[in-house]
Amino acid sequence: MTNIKNIFSAGISIHVLNEINNKDIIKYAEKNNNFKIKKDIKNILKNKVFEKLNNIVKNKMQDYFSNIYSKKYNIKLDSGWTNVDNEEFISIPHIHTEGFLSAVYYPLSTDGKLVFLNPMVALLSKQSSNIIENYNEFNSEYYQIDVKTNYLVIFNSMLQHHIMYSKQKRISVAYNGII
Repeated sequence: MTNIKNIFSAGISIHVLNEINNKDIIKYAEKNNNFKIKKDIKNILKNKVFEKLNNIVKNKMQDYFSNIYSKKYNIKLDSGWTNVDNEEFISIPHIHTEGFLSAVYYPLSTDGKLVFLNPMVALLSKQSSNIIENYNEFNSEYYQIDVKTNYLVIFNSMLQHHIMYSKQKRISVAYNGII
């Protein structure tokens, strides 16, 4: 794009973590999956099964924060929980009001899709699909990632997002980080 500057961006960071023991994380998620009770959002932060993943997520969140904001402050993992399949609360658009940064790791995903909604929808008000030749960061209402096993996605907690319905088993570990 000639002389067009991207302003007011919302960045995401995507990593592939091949060194995580997904088998134990999947076993934990399936055992502790109960839609009828409130999730324990602190247990994962102290649980040995998640120790290596927690350290990697914290370091990747810190890198994200340092690159966008400042190296003077540290990110602390504040909460973490697992999601199994197409849970209601992750399939409707939402934000993470408790965090500054959020992350989602996928120990199991074959057809998963994570969708981020454009926070600047007012800029899209007069555009119709017939005038758009190619969708890009300036004219899209959403951004979709095909998430696979071992993917870690880090983003600003206020970025509205949701998952698409999955036909295959999908398990994720979600985190909130605070400054």
